[in-house]
This record gives sequence, structure tokens and C-alpha cells, in this order.
Amino acid sequence: MQLTHPSTLDHYIGAFSAFSFASFFQEQRKTLHSRRMMLALSYLIEDHAAASPETCLIAAFQRFSHYRRQLHRYRRFASRLSRVFVLGFPDEAPPQLPDVTTIALKAEWPLVHEWVVIAWGPTIAAALVASDEEQCAPYCLSRRFQAIWTTSSAQIEPMVTAFYHALGQPAPVFTRDMPATQRTTVAMQKDLTARLRAIR
Repeated sequence: MQLTHPSTLDHYIGAFSAFSFASFFQEQRKTLHSRRMMLALSYLIEDHAAASPETCLIAAFQRFSHYRRQLHRYRRFASRLSRVFVLGFPDEAPPQLPDVTTIALKAEWPLVHEWVVIAWGPTIAAALVASDEEQCAPYCLSRRFQAIWTTSSAQIEPMVTAFYHALGQPAPVFTRDMPATQRTTVAMQKDLTARLRAIR
């Protein structure tokens, strides 16, 4: 599914054109700046989301050409997730997968400057939210980011709820399995340590 038809855009453009994941962390100190670290975290969240039942995955790539480079990964795991949203500036036509909803961003929208991967489900809560410090134009390569990595349900739930509401859709409703979520969080932390050792 692709939310790029003009009539569909008109439906959500008012709320979504001003939407920003980074705005939820304006007062919080940003501790991540390395592209290598953010890429490792992105893969980590995606992989654990695909292994967690009934999970929604939201990924903002800044532009669709970045998404194309990860298409082999999304083709492999998208069908395992309850919902997959891929956001990006349409510097090229986004590849279409049957289990992925693509959302085209306009150049003046805040989300064009954000690198985001969020996994939200009964047994997982994880998010990487990064913003381009230089506010580069969509066709330019962003080089400086400020980022947050969190596994706090209290921080992630308002973002996911606001995202769905901006699209005019109901937010996911489920009962959180706290012990399973805690196990997933611990597993992600161990996995991240191993991945970072491997790329050094």
C-alpha cells in the first residue's frame, strides 16, 4: 500500500505535514551521533521487531533511495509484522512490497530531516529517533545527527499514538506482556554489544 495518491495526501496532509518524532525529545539530551551506531541500532530494532509477534514497525528513511538499499531486508521480514510504515522523500519511486505502506514526504515537512526506526508491539518497545542537525535539503546527504535510543514504553507509546492519529487511523491496541518485553529488551542490549564489537 502506498499513501501517495493526491486524494490520500489531502486526507492527512494537515496534521502530518507538521508531524515530527524528534519533537517528543526536544528537552532530552541527545547521546548518539555516529552513523555507524545508528545503522547498527536500525538493523537491531528491525530484526527484533520481526521476531516479536503483532509488532508495528515505523521507519523514516529521509528519502526513498535509502529504502531501496534495504529492500532485501524488508522483503524478508515485512510479512512477519502486523504493520510496516516506510516514510521518505520521493527522490525516486519507492519499491512496492505487499506488506509495506509507503508514505511520501514533502521537502518542507519536518520528517524529511529525521532518521527513525520504531518497533511497537506486545513484547517489544524500541525506538531510534535521529534528526539532521544541518537540516539538509532532501537531495543532500545528511552528515550530522543528534539521536535518541530508547526502550521506554512511556516514551514510545505517545509517539506511536500521535503518528497514527496524524494519519487519521486508530492506534494499535494490545495488552503488553511485560516479562516478555523485558526479555526482548535484555536480548537487544546483549545483541547490540555483540554487533558493535563485530564492526569495530
